[in-house]
Amino acid sequence: MSKEIEVKDIQEAQAKIAELNKDGSLNKPTEEEINAAVKEFNDKAAAYNVKVFPIGDVAKADEIYDFVLDFLENHVYWTKNGWMGVLKMHEELTETRKNRKEEDAFTVGYQALEFLFYALTNPGGTGLESARAIEKVSDIYIETMELAGTELEAARTELKDIQWLQDKVQAMQQGFYLEREDGVAPPDEPTFASPTADDLLGK
Repeated sequence: MSKEIEVKDIQEAQAKIAELNKDGSLNKPTEEEINAAVKEFNDKAAAYNVKVFPIGDVAKADEIYDFVLDFLENHVYWTKNGWMGVLKMHEELTETRKNRKEEDAFTVGYQALEFLFYALTNPGGTGLESARAIEKVSDIYIETMELAGTELEAARTELKDIQWLQDKVQAMQQGFYLEREDGVAPPDEPTFASPTADDLLGK
């Protein structure tokens, strides 16, 4: 039961609030609350770091692996240090495919998902031959890109939630509560939409 504080006027009330604030007893997170917030953030972040995101279902897995590996070998466009991402992703996918079970879909971690979507939306090539090669696989190309875009949107939303948990921990460690209204996005937050088939083909 909370202790009642009697005050005679507004000045006395303000003085009492200032006194309570001074000793930190007014609306300040407790050590137990801080520890609980830290645990929640650590648990969610650890789970996210090892999470894999499926692109398509099991029936499409081999076709998507074939397409993405061929895309990385022959059609991906990179600049500056992008070659490192291409090599790492090709190595990771080759290894994942080699070790995958029959019931596993095509899967990638978050960073690889970001890289994959960026690569698919920025293809490269030289001349007519490479353009015709892309045309031959345009159906699986478009399907994979749209599936990756949908999965990436969900992954980014989950990551924002984890970032908010981290911000909440930092605020509590400094003696404040951080609140947010669920389901209300900041007005300047851009919305995400994966490119359409028309966008890809430039129609």
